[in-house]
Amino acid sequence: MKNIIERANSKGLSRRSFVGASAAALAVLGTTGLMGCSNNTTVTKTPTPPTVPEGEWVSAICWSHCGGKCAMSVYMVDNVCLRMKTDDYHEDSMDWPQRRCCVRGHSRIEDVFGADRLKYPMKRKSWQPGGDPAKINGQLRGIDEWERISWEDALDMIASEITRIKEKYGNRAIFGSGFNTAVGSLTQEKIGLNATARDLEWVNVLNAYGGQVVHKGTASSGSFSSAPSMYGFGTGTGGDLGNDRFDARNCENYVFFGFNPAYSADGSTLFSTFLPLIDAKKKMYIIDPMYNDTVAVTGAEWVPIRPGSDMAMCIGMAYTMLTEDDPETNPLIDWDIIERCTIGFDADSMPDGEPKEQNFKAYILGELDGVPKTPEWASDICGVAPEKIAEIARVLGKNNKTAFISTWGPGRTNNSEGLVQMLMALGAMGGHFGQPGHAMGASIRDMLLNNTKPIIRQTYNPFPYIQNPVDDVLQDAMQWKSMVDKKYVFTGFFDFLPAEEREIDIKCIYNYSLNLMHRTEWMAAAVIACRQCEFVVTHAMDFNTNAKYSDIVLPIITPWETYPLYIYTGNMEFCLVGGDIVEPLYEAKDPKWISDELCKRWNIDPKLVYPDERGQSYYDVLKNIEVLMDDGETYEKLLSFTAEEVAQFDAKGEPQDGRITYSEFRQKGVYSVERKPGDKFGRIGAKAFREDPVANPMKSESGKMEFYCRKIRNITAAMGFSTVPALPQYVPPINGIEATYKNWETKEKGEYPYQVYNPHYIRSSHAHFDNIPWLREAFARPVFMNEIDAAAEGLKDGDIVRVYNEWGSIIRPLYATKRIMRGVLGVTHGGWYEIDEKTGYDLGGAANTLCAPVMGGLRVDGYNTNIGAIEKYDGDFLPDAERLNQRPSCQE
Repeated sequence: MKNIIERANSKGLSRRSFVGASAAALAVLGTTGLMGCSNNTTVTKTPTPPTVPEGEWVSAICWSHCGGKCAMSVYMVDNVCLRMKTDDYHEDSMDWPQRRCCVRGHSRIEDVFGADRLKYPMKRKSWQPGGDPAKINGQLRGIDEWERISWEDALDMIASEITRIKEKYGNRAIFGSGFNTAVGSLTQEKIGLNATARDLEWVNVLNAYGGQVVHKGTASSGSFSSAPSMYGFGTGTGGDLGNDRFDARNCENYVFFGFNPAYSADGSTLFSTFLPLIDAKKKMYIIDPMYNDTVAVTGAEWVPIRPGSDMAMCIGMAYTMLTEDDPETNPLIDWDIIERCTIGFDADSMPDGEPKEQNFKAYILGELDGVPKTPEWASDICGVAPEKIAEIARVLGKNNKTAFISTWGPGRTNNSEGLVQMLMALGAMGGHFGQPGHAMGASIRDMLLNNTKPIIRQTYNPFPYIQNPVDDVLQDAMQWKSMVDKKYVFTGFFDFLPAEEREIDIKCIYNYSLNLMHRTEWMAAAVIACRQCEFVVTHAMDFNTNAKYSDIVLPIITPWETYPLYIYTGNMEFCLVGGDIVEPLYEAKDPKWISDELCKRWNIDPKLVYPDERGQSYYDVLKNIEVLMDDGETYEKLLSFTAEEVAQFDAKGEPQDGRITYSEFRQKGVYSVERKPGDKFGRIGAKAFREDPVANPMKSESGKMEFYCRKIRNITAAMGFSTVPALPQYVPPINGIEATYKNWETKEKGEYPYQVYNPHYIRSSHAHFDNIPWLREAFARPVFMNEIDAAAEGLKDGDIVRVYNEWGSIIRPLYATKRIMRGVLGVTHGGWYEIDEKTGYDLGGAANTLCAPVMGGLRVDGYNTNIGAIEKYDGDFLPDAERLNQRPSCQE
């Protein structure tokens, strides 16, 4: 396969005109560069745009998981991508926004065609199959040279090595990296072929060959992954108690914990959901360790808070509401809701068999432990002024139309299960659910402020799940440590089982989907775990960290090179389709093809693993998309298909009538339902529960909102990581603010005096994009530090610093600023691990390098509660844009 420049030349394009055409098209990024770059620009005469050959616009997709998905199209000339644009198919407005991609989406063209793209299968030179320790040379993983091999040789070696390991050690020695929380539908033994879970169906391959050890973590949702339903805080992850985004405009106050959709959501969320809330009559608070871009754009009041201390602030707010409430003169608490919809608030509402005195009210007022949980008490922990805590508490009063919402970020902390319960408690005290102009809950993006009816819905094509014969599950926070220590504590997968200590000895790691080394704690242990294996194999589009520490790497196609993918975005107002815009580049293959070839070598029927071809699966998904009609009740098919279109998929199916033709959907790549105030698509979250909690119960044990939850106490006590109290009591988080002190009472600082947390960053989306040269040049990925703290450490803005703790060290440029809470270091999420073998320091700034392998309660990953120290670094360090991640020479 020719590279992109060669193919452009073969079509009569010079290199200069090809690059010029691409650059002219990508000027949509703006003349001042990407957000975060210098505004000091030099005005020059605009050159005459080069002539661009005749081609066609084809819908593409951005397949990263930033918290949303956006529309994009590319201009193709005979398999060469020359231009790129985003949604422009209707007039843009806050009511009906265009689904525009952000700077990350605009860089997808570089991701698909860039210098880091893997072309051919390759093998690490010092590794040989067979299991001979002298020929494995595991200590060279990550630093060894590579050699190109054929697909036939690669697949033969993979098949034979996994067979050897299976026969010698059993399937409990094989670890598969793609099976994770995202595959929730596997509990129903089916999986949807969706880009957000793309290639996770590959789990069937190893399951069919005897099974694999899998892993599970709480990833984005943290303590919100399981705790909300136990407490009665909605039915899932706390995201169904809010109202539609048009109703959100009726709120008069907004109290947001951890919000920054400007960085952590798709390109239209901030514009369509949050900007309409800006009004001189309304008050918005954003409680976050950083003055982020969402604060700046919305004009919200920034309330700085220490990571992991949101719980303390909420407890102090509850004290204010309890002590200042007067039903006649100052009604803050909705006593009707407390009496009908909750248990455990006071002695009279305690569950049967539990001590009456162990109630929520008694804890808040200090009757249990002699410590009233005043705003002053809370301030000492969270750093928010007592006056501000009390002020925001009053905003939650029952007569105020208030949206009280947290993102999942504050729940990505150790010992944060109680925060979920406390957020529920405060919202219930103010009665902020089930009625217009109010909202409460926790979620990502704008889901709680855009809780519509399912305007667009889809029934996934059932994908048969092959039961895994191996039941071992390693928890993400501890998985690398478990592999190194060769032992772990088993507590189940989706369920929470009593602790069972097990031995584990992983000999093979198969990375078939996730870039796992970027999503889990203690990167140094990940390297050790990989190097002690006998065999590591990775599917990859680019030379990511998983690939670096492998023995065989298989290049796979991007979603731009496969059958078009339908994407249901999580926002129920629009859906996307795209892909199949360029022939597969070089020797990259579809993971399904890899599955078929390995299955043949293992004498497994490939149809057992992938029953349908891609075209059939694609068609089956598309034909079932439905869209709500204007009456707000009736659904109709979205797409019309002709017999000829069905035949194009090589699929079995009948023509059908729908709202738009498939050809139109495929050409635009986006279908967006027009919204307007007063339409019939909105809904009021938990309205039925508020009206009749007995007939419409929550999923908690009692069916109500539980201020006292014995289920979570009993479950966590049996698992043994740490017991979550039945009441929302403040538990100092592992590696929280208290851990930065040698003596908390005297406030004597300790060895690691700073809290370290992982804010989202515009340069990347999780592990996506950090290798893109454009983004590395535009965004430096600094460590954020308060300028007063920096001066005290003898540091200044722009210094190269080392941030370190007992788990690792990273080297980064420093951004000294007023925009971050004192005592906190912001190590941005998404950096690629790049170890300096001489020093052991991570030059790429991967946040997980500093994350401790600890967890508690409901097995929550505590990415945002870690501690560390900082110092100036005097060693050699090139800026990221000059230190690009280079693929091996055998890929040239």
